[in-house]
Amino acid sequence: MINIQSIEKRNFRSDGLLEVHSIFNTIQGEGPFCGQQAVFVRLAGCNLQCPKCDTDYTQNRKSVPVNDVLLAIFAHNTPNKLVVITGGEPFRQDISMLVNALVKRGFNVQIETNGTLPIPANMNWVVTQNPHSVSGGCYIVCSPKSGKVHSSVSDSACAWKYVVSADAMDEDGLPTMALDHTATPRLARPPKDYTGPIYVQPCDDENAKANLQACVESVMNFGYTLQLQIHKLIGME
Repeated sequence: MINIQSIEKRNFRSDGLLEVHSIFNTIQGEGPFCGQQAVFVRLAGCNLQCPKCDTDYTQNRKSVPVNDVLLAIFAHNTPNKLVVITGGEPFRQDISMLVNALVKRGFNVQIETNGTLPIPANMNWVVTQNPHSVSGGCYIVCSPKSGKVHSSVSDSACAWKYVVSADAMDEDGLPTMALDHTATPRLARPPKDYTGPIYVQPCDDENAKANLQACVESVMNFGYTLQLQIHKLIGME
């Protein structure tokens, strides 16, 4: 299946509403909070169109006030007080009010971004270190799909995550492209002074076995961290 969901530009709505695809309770399968219970807020729309993207982020969207999003989050059992904001591309919309409100209430908020759009100016509480037992912070995980990442994301990301295809690997053990999206001259890399975790995750396609082996070799040769999308392994969204 090739992703044919349309590209959507950045849209900070004047009415303050968020375009929401879904809000659901699950186990986070990737990144620094991997394995923990989390409420996911999947926002609608993306500014990129990655051919191998396996996520529906356009269907059945609703325009929802921020307070209603908060109420929907609070309605779930949230023992870890962890909220993951994903998409699509979260920074396509102004999520600053939502993030600030959650962190003020002691939540950890992970934002999954492709890194091409800037962090909203009014979004506070960004923590650049990898989380351990911190209570209340905003953690940005950059999963690049293009050749450039906005400086605000590059400077603030607590972790970088790469989707690996075995036929697109470079000499540093990271892929030259992700999900078949064009990246010139190659997929963006973390800053030279970055010391946080770098995750490698096999692309879930017809070459999954070879992609996994490429990840294993990358981990063994360069010290990156393997990710396996455990939510899929246990049959959760």
